Amino acid sequence: MGTGTGTGIETGIETGSKSGSVATKEKAGPGTPPMVLSARYVVLRERFAEERVGRFAVELGWSRQWETTADPDEGISYAVGWGVGTLSVEYCEDDVSRHSYLCFAGEDAAAVEGATELAEARLDAWRVEDLLTAVDSETEPVELARAVIRAGLGAPRKLDERFFAVIDGALQHPDARVREAAVWAVSYVPQPQYRRRLEALRDHDPEYDVWSTAQILLDAFDAEGVGGQRA
Repeated sequence: MGTGTGTGIETGIETGSKSGSVATKEKAGPGTPPMVLSARYVVLRERFAEERVGRFAVELGWSRQWETTADPDEGISYAVGWGVGTLSVEYCEDDVSRHSYLCFAGEDAAAVEGATELAEARLDAWRVEDLLTAVDSETEPVELARAVIRAGLGAPRKLDERFFAVIDGALQHPDARVREAAVWAVSYVPQPQYRRRLEALRDHDPEYDVWSTAQILLDAFDAEGVGGQRA
C-alpha cells in the first residue's frame, strides 16, 4: 500500500512500498491448500540481517529459493526467500520503516507458528511487548515516529487492542511527524477500525503530508475492500 512519493516531514522515515499481504491466507489454485502466513511479521533489530537469517535457514536445512531486487522508484523492497517443502520464509528490507523483517508461510498453520517462534527465539528480534514499550517510553517526536511505524510493522495481522490503542493514539498526536508515521503504520495492518480516523485526517489535517498520505491509504482500502467504501 505504499507509494514512491517522498515526505516533507523530517522523520527519518522514507515513504515507499513493502512486501507482504494484509490477509492471513494466500489464494491458491484449485485443489491446492491455501498458504497460511505468520500471524505477524518478525521484526529484526538489525537493519540489514540477510547474512544472519541465511545462516538460520541453512541450519534448518532450508535452501535459498528466490530473490527480489529492490526498485525504490517502483516501491519494491529487497527480499530473499528460503524454504523446504511447502514451508518458506521471506526476508525483506523494508524501506518505509527502515527495518528488516521475516514472514513465514506454509500449508500447515502449526508449522508456520513453530517456525515463527523459533526465529523469534534464535534471532535478535523485537518481541511484542518490546514494540509496545518502545512507543510508551518515547517522548521526542522523531523517535516516537520511528517507534510507532515499527510497532505497525510488527503488529499482529488480526486486530490487537493494544496495538490499535497505540497507533490510534499516534494518529491524533499533536506533532505531524508522528501522525504521518502512524498512517504508514496502519498500512502494515490495514484494518477497518482505522478507516474513520484516516478519513478525519484526510478531511481536516492541516499538514499536506499527513492528509495526502491518509488519502493514498484510503484509496488502497477501497481497492482491497477494507471496511467498505469511504465516506
